[in-house]
Amino acid sequence: MFKDKNKIIKSIQKINKLEEGLSLFEEGDEEYLSVLVKIQGLYDEISDTALECFKEMTTKIRKTGQKRIEKGIDQLPLAIKESIVDQVNDI
Repeated sequence: MFKDKNKIIKSIQKINKLEEGLSLFEEGDEEYLSVLVKIQGLYDEISDTALECFKEMTTKIRKTGQKRIEKGIDQLPLAIKESIVDQVNDI
């Protein structure tokens, strides 16, 4: 995930440089449009990378949650037994 973070940071730095370069051209120029297309491509890369990170984190969260659920289910019989013992002792 850290490599993805660095990839996003590098893309943002490239975008900043390209945006600075936009001032060299007029809005109607072909070069201006070309730079805008490059910037859009970098935003697309950032979006794709962020989506992959989101998927990885979601999978990690699900696995962790599943482990906690399984642990709770494994402890359920003991908790029920203790509860029944407590209720019988109260009677």
